[in-house]
Amino acid sequence: MNIRPACQDDLHLLWEFLAMAAYEPTVAAAKAVPIVAAHLDGWQLPSDFGFVAERDGKPLGAVWARQYGDTPYLGSGSREITLAVHPDARGGGIGTMLLQAAIAEADDRHRLAGRRDAPGQHRGSRHRAPR
Repeated sequence: MNIRPACQDDLHLLWEFLAMAAYEPTVAAAKAVPIVAAHLDGWQLPSDFGFVAERDGKPLGAVWARQYGDTPYLGSGSREITLAVHPDARGGGIGTMLLQAAIAEADDRHRLAGRRDAPGQHRGSRHRAPR
């Protein structure tokens, strides 16, 4: 199993996983729902990050985080994580590995931003992904 950073070239793949996560039948259907499409429209903004899980070059899952502006649901500057694992690959820990990688990256970005004293700074510390 390989967990690698997602890049701009993964956009179509991320749309496929977004359709799975949103229980939409197709990528076109996911793109047609504004609140769903917001998870990837304009990818890859400087604050966006994500990871793709692969086995033997075959993508099995993806996770990504997007920072939103002030919204009534998330508040100012909150990140929302989207995670999906292909149905044939579920139950093997792939989602856990992806989530660990996303938490570790968010922790690193938080630390680099000089926010060591912010509330929740230790959240997810037990989930550190191996580097």
